[in-house]
Amino acid sequence: MLRSNPSIWIGRRKERDILKLTERHLSKIISLATMLKDFIQAFSSNNSEDMEKAFKEIFRLEREADDEKENIIVELSKGPFHPMDREDIMRLVLTMDDIAANIKAASRKLLYLDPVEVPAVVKKDVTELINMVYDIVMSLGEALKGLIEGSKDVLKLADNVERKEEAIDEFRVGLIAKVLEWGEKAKRISALLMLKEAVENLEEAADRTEDVADIIRGIVAVGA
Repeated sequence: MLRSNPSIWIGRRKERDILKLTERHLSKIISLATMLKDFIQAFSSNNSEDMEKAFKEIFRLEREADDEKENIIVELSKGPFHPMDREDIMRLVLTMDDIAANIKAASRKLLYLDPVEVPAVVKKDVTELINMVYDIVMSLGEALKGLIEGSKDVLKLADNVERKEEAIDEFRVGLIAKVLEWGEKAKRISALLMLKEAVENLEEAADRTEDVADIIRGIVAVGA
């Protein structure tokens, strides 16, 4: 296990201030993941009206996350930064932005479905997948906080994100099998495609979360 001191990297005031902005950015994404849980609860209950309300909130939060991203990019342009530091932070914020985009995309595609058509067993597993995505985003929040605070446990926190991504990847395989089985009986092929693509978006959100954890590990290695 790499033994590093992230406080060396974040000791410079400018970089530390920018990283605090990335924490604000991630807080919006955590809110997105939380609202996604509300969305899937409405979906599982066949409540189209509450689905619409939850999606509108998801859309709003994603816009707010995008605004936070733009604020960080503006701050990065002001400098002065070491080129490697600027690149690390840019990769961090753009990859976090991909998490938000995939969460919104998944909810939009589920919104296109008539939840009454989707079998209860599939709804149950999609709900579980969304809970897993929520958990991995929360774990990323702990890893980013550990980086900002200079915690010696930051690598362990990042490793925890990776383990959760692996569990999500494994879970998705079984879920896709159930989705395809339902698709053989589904009345509309479009419903099958939307649900499958929503699941893929959720997995992509988890993949990008792991990518952010990898970037955090890289920042720690630079500060070693």
